[in-house]
Amino acid sequence: MNSTTIISTARALSETFATMRELGINDRRLFDSILRETLAQNPQYLGVWTVWEPNALDGRDRDFANAPGHDRTGRFIPLWNRAGGIHVEPNLGYDVPGFGDWYLVPMQRRAETVMDPYEFSFGGRQEFITSQVAPIFFRGECVGATGVDVALQDLSRPEASGLEETLQRGYIFLAGDGAVKYWSTRTRDLLARFIGCRLEQELPASIAGHVARLRRIGDPAELPPLRRGQAVLRLKFARHPQGRGFLITLEEAGAPSPEESLTPREREVLEWLGQGKANAEIGIILGISVHTVKRHVERVLAKLGTENRYAAALVGLRHDA
Repeated sequence: MNSTTIISTARALSETFATMRELGINDRRLFDSILRETLAQNPQYLGVWTVWEPNALDGRDRDFANAPGHDRTGRFIPLWNRAGGIHVEPNLGYDVPGFGDWYLVPMQRRAETVMDPYEFSFGGRQEFITSQVAPIFFRGECVGATGVDVALQDLSRPEASGLEETLQRGYIFLAGDGAVKYWSTRTRDLLARFIGCRLEQELPASIAGHVARLRRIGDPAELPPLRRGQAVLRLKFARHPQGRGFLITLEEAGAPSPEESLTPREREVLEWLGQGKANAEIGIILGISVHTVKRHVERVLAKLGTENRYAAALVGLRHDA
């Protein structure tokens, strides 16, 4: 996923939980209450969750085996969701390659990730969703992840306005005959920028031709990417698993990330922030004044879109991984 100055809910939760862990706050009820309130305040989300590595939160997994929001391992894995009213259930399959990629892939990448659409069960009901997932870091180690789930069928609802921008993706829903059922104005404008002409209610002929072929095959596939200068628009085609037509996912790549906009000196400062160094220590290491270090730190925070040096240090750790 492309970096963005928008602070996603998943990343905000991740940074909040990392700070709590750093401060020694490990009451699972408090973490649960934050997740539940986040879901309650964001009607565009189907689920809000966290998964922690074994004993990474409080070292007491054995005491919580089979408690609400836990499985037999006792790992802290609550999934707060709206299936039948706001409630909690344990996440399932988080350690199974393939099925649990929504957790395993962001953990392996050590980076915030938007997952390709997939099916997941909420309260026994299968939903076609996407997830935005952010790893949790503690003392340089990836100890878990937080995530928000969005039902793709909900993207057309008014309360989901702006969600595609936060996800940094566009979505086009197609009927069984390939006609456009729904695309947001933002998605249509994004595609139009790469096509070079205004779009109304139909796919451009070049894309419609590929879609016609893929509809017959039915397997997920990538369409030929579109290019505009250094930017690239990647398009992925998939059949709706519940027989509701087809889906095209659009993701723009090629724009420089905030980390890439840092100067070499700012990168050095960020590296030492990731090591927990104070301004005075960084000044001694780099041979510059504390005042100069402070200016560099201010610029780093502004470019990364973070509010404090601790959050910037987490970005630095992810960047170096």
